[in-house]
Amino acid sequence: MGGEAYRETITARLKLAVYRSKMTRKGIAEKAGIREGTLEQYLYCGVMPGADKLAALCQALEVNPAWVLGIGERRELT
Repeated sequence: MGGEAYRETITARLKLAVYRSKMTRKGIAEKAGIREGTLEQYLYCGVMPGADKLAALCQALEVNPAWVLGIGERRELT
């Protein structure tokens, strides 16, 4: 998977996880310990989260980081 495709996969899966969470972006950001504006940059501006922020977002959204990265099939945390 090329760099742009990889970025698109992560962004699309984060958006899907946010949608399925039924939480507000503000609530997700608070739970992940990031600013709401930072979350919006990840979702809409092509900014990629660092490993620490991605881990926090996955925990807040209750999704498997491997799934978000496109290297795993299982969406939910085990």
